[in-house]
Amino acid sequence: MMKTLIASTAFAIVLTACSNIKSETTDVVNNDQSKSSEPTKASQQSINPAKSNYELADEWMNYLTSDEMQGRKTGSPQMLEAQQWLIQQYQEIGIQPLPDQADYKQDFLAQTKDGELPAANILGYLPCHCDSDRFIIIGAHYDHVGTNPSLEGDQIFNGADDDASGVVTSLLIAKQLAKLQSLPFNVMIAAWDAEELGLLGSKHFVENPTLPLNQIESGFMFELVGTKGEKNTAWMTGSDYSSLFPTMQQQLAQHGWTLGKDPFAEQGLFMRSDNAPFALMDMTREKMVKVFREKQKVAMKGIPVHAISVWNGQNHYHQANDDMTVIDVENMTNLALAIAKVISDLPQDTQIKWLENSQFDFSRP
Repeated sequence: MMKTLIASTAFAIVLTACSNIKSETTDVVNNDQSKSSEPTKASQQSINPAKSNYELADEWMNYLTSDEMQGRKTGSPQMLEAQQWLIQQYQEIGIQPLPDQADYKQDFLAQTKDGELPAANILGYLPCHCDSDRFIIIGAHYDHVGTNPSLEGDQIFNGADDDASGVVTSLLIAKQLAKLQSLPFNVMIAAWDAEELGLLGSKHFVENPTLPLNQIESGFMFELVGTKGEKNTAWMTGSDYSSLFPTMQQQLAQHGWTLGKDPFAEQGLFMRSDNAPFALMDMTREKMVKVFREKQKVAMKGIPVHAISVWNGQNHYHQANDDMTVIDVENMTNLALAIAKVISDLPQDTQIKWLENSQFDFSRP
């Protein structure tokens, strides 16, 4: 996400990931030789039940953002390590592979201007132990933009806020929900690859679903949820598009959190995170032109999936200073605990509906 996008060019953003819309960052390339790619200690550790949620969050964040991970660029050896680490956390938390799937990995090839890169989504779920086949999806992307050896000083883009914070938040939520005997919905947990290359991981899942899409009721992706700033305050993209926003706003308020509307709505952030392939399934460039240039309303099929963030324009997006120094682990952990409570308390008959709005005439697939 980036505050400097000009609204008049918004019709093109659905075809780009956040890496293609930065305004000040130099081009980032992977440099596997500048740091060791040996597995770090954190990748070999198990969850210690005696540790607090804050301690676990800090440990997980430090692992994902360590210099040894070399900025988690898609296709790098470090991403293979991250995949195994995620699978280990899923198993220890109690997250199962999706129904009828043998394992957690959804392998695919990420198409780039320089060729194909091996990539993998890490997918699983917590069964509700109820009579519902519906799912809530939570997730974040675990890739980032690698390194830039042409820079002086720090050359590693650690991607702490973008988006290790989202991955750790998803894991913390899953850890809390896994303790419960039953849930109102099945909960799918997704760690997407290749988001920085154009939302490719989430797009691949929507185009090649390993779970029937019509079973997904709603959900949210976490983007930049670790930022230091105002406590207990977050915002949601596409807040006027579906009933998920008022539902979450009301429920989070009961746990001391303020959920606001997207402060950068004119910049189309709803279309720039991994929620977009779910919500805007039949988006085309022509439809984007009609919506943003011609101010016409267009028909759109999709599932009401949104993104949640706490970032408010702080200057670390796609910068080498996006490391643990910009992260408020306590606030991020509290957000995860609050959302876990909201999910567990939802009535089983909850339905998230698309709302009337000025841009899209939404319908479910």
